[in-house]
Amino acid sequence: MRNVQISFDENLLDALDRLAASAKTSRSALIREALKRWIQEREIKEFEEQWIQSIKKNPDGSKDADIWADAQEWSD
Repeated sequence: MRNVQISFDENLLDALDRLAASAKTSRSALIREALKRWIQEREIKEFEEQWIQSIKKNPDGSKDADIWADAQEWSD
């Protein structure tokens, strides 16, 4: 793993410290998990937007239905 330097305002850092303590984890672990989830949510949103555009272009296209069905089985 690589170290990076990141800046937080005091309120955000205080909240981060409280959450990390209550979860019995480190700041770094909490930030990594939050970032992983954020990235996953963005990827899902992008996929959904592409899917919606695909349906708008080809409303009767069942050829892509398997892709959508497979996407529902995503895991960590």
